[in-house]
Amino acid sequence: MRGLASALLVAAVAGCAAGPAPAPDPAVCATLFSRYDTAARRYPVTRFDEDGGVVSPGPLSRPTVALRQNRCLTSSADLDGLPALAERLAPYRIDDGGPAIRPVPVHLGIVTGISDEAFVTRYFRGFGYRSRGIGAEGLGRRIYIGPFTTQGALDQALAVAREAGFIAPYAARHTRF
Repeated sequence: MRGLASALLVAAVAGCAAGPAPAPDPAVCATLFSRYDTAARRYPVTRFDEDGGVVSPGPLSRPTVALRQNRCLTSSADLDGLPALAERLAPYRIDDGGPAIRPVPVHLGIVTGISDEAFVTRYFRGFGYRSRGIGAEGLGRRIYIGPFTTQGALDQALAVAREAGFIAPYAARHTRF
């Protein structure tokens, strides 16, 4: 009897874990990226010991964990539609309409591998955008495009970034590009 009860308990727990994880919430991710940016601006240096380990968790540890737990990083699978998007948008022209704005880059998101960075960079440069990756401690590579000097170009870049599979692209007003 105990064997049957144990088997049922294992089956019930397995059934609960079998469902797909819910999709990340773009609004939550945007808030978490903002918190990460604030912490990175205030505390830009991380201290390491002689073996390369982090001396203390540091102020970026909480925002880093929150971004990971809320699945705000862009995976290779999230980018699977990028080639089809590039084909659909060809020939692509950057919209320079709308009012002039202070130059601002777009933070596409964080990719977790150098091959994803190269993939994204190739496609966005094919659209005519300047692209740059910057390391993000504990997360991967932050990808930026731009800078943009008109509202039309900024809005267009944000829309293309969402279509490309990025969870919460945003205008990075405190980032130099």
